[in-house]
Amino acid sequence: MSGDTPVEAPAGEWSPALTTVRADALDCLQANLAVLADHAHGGGAHLALGAPVGFETTPAGPEQRLAEAEELLGLRVTARRDKADGPLVRELLRDHAVLYVVGNAYTMPWVPYAGHDHMEHSFLLTADDADTEAGTVTVIDAYHNDTPWGSARPGVWRLPAADLDAVLATGCTALSLDATPPPALDATAVLAANAAAMSAAGPRVDAYVTAMGEALGDPDALDALVLDVWVLGRARTLHAAWLGTVPGVSADAAEEQAQAWRRYAAHTYVAARRARRGGAVPASVIDQLDRLLRTDIELARQLAAREAPLDPRAVVVEELCAVLGADVAGLPAGAPLRDLPQFNSFRLVDVIERVETRLGVTLDPEALREDSFDTVDTLCRLFAAPAAVEEAS
Repeated sequence: MSGDTPVEAPAGEWSPALTTVRADALDCLQANLAVLADHAHGGGAHLALGAPVGFETTPAGPEQRLAEAEELLGLRVTARRDKADGPLVRELLRDHAVLYVVGNAYTMPWVPYAGHDHMEHSFLLTADDADTEAGTVTVIDAYHNDTPWGSARPGVWRLPAADLDAVLATGCTALSLDATPPPALDATAVLAANAAAMSAAGPRVDAYVTAMGEALGDPDALDALVLDVWVLGRARTLHAAWLGTVPGVSADAAEEQAQAWRRYAAHTYVAARRARRGGAVPASVIDQLDRLLRTDIELARQLAAREAPLDPRAVVVEELCAVLGADVAGLPAGAPLRDLPQFNSFRLVDVIERVETRLGVTLDPEALREDSFDTVDTLCRLFAAPAAVEEAS
């Protein structure tokens, strides 16, 4: 290559996506699929990658990540070239505005693995001008990680065509992806599937913890554990971030669990370094692993078994019945509230406050109009309208 380090470039149109992507929760194949999703669909679209969660310690390969991107993000492969070199990739750039490329990190000078470690790594590629033979190309890479050779952080770099050819000298897979509308996920079904998958993984978890305990003094086994924990920790972090977007679901416990995995990652790294120097590794490393995995399973079950969101209409009717002592549920649609026995403005206030408490909302004062209290239906609509309520603090 013409230089040791490529020239950094302005992020331009990719800046918003590079800002919104949770790069610290993604692996090197997911990170740039996430950029494509947020660039096409808006910030946070990529978090759907965190919807499924299970017990998988083996890093996923490109085919799995591409399948997930289509299923969860709507990113569909429209063109693909395997074993492609630089000239072929630059030829593809003439017909496609951006390419998703998977190559060898060993030859990519913008990541710390360059010259140190052979591993699959993705990046996005765009052409700076029509002349891809003599011109330059732009690399977008959202990967975020700390390594023994330095830190990888999201960024944009400009490469001469000859330097791109050197990066891809050992071959790559280059793809064009079309951003179709992402599917609407059924959170209840997703959480139920997660609980089933985690519960079914119980025997594998038992075997895994036992095997790691038996290999506790083996430096190679501890190095493998460090990688496993990295994979599990990122998956838990991404899952917690997705849960934070699901209405009616608290992500607090999942975020606490993700933080526990991140702390454990540091614990295992120190233990692995100590083992390499011949030091003893405390049994607490395995005890903590066992606790974290058991908590993963229990958390998945709790999320799936959470109470279904309350139906605002049902709550309004129940509270009218309770406050007025009348069978409101049997009233004809549109029956005036003022005709109900015991109804007056004081009882109405009681009903509103009780419904607000049960639903955990506070009515927007701007939504309180006189005709909102005319009938059971209008009162129900007042609480059912998203714009009419704000979350109670």
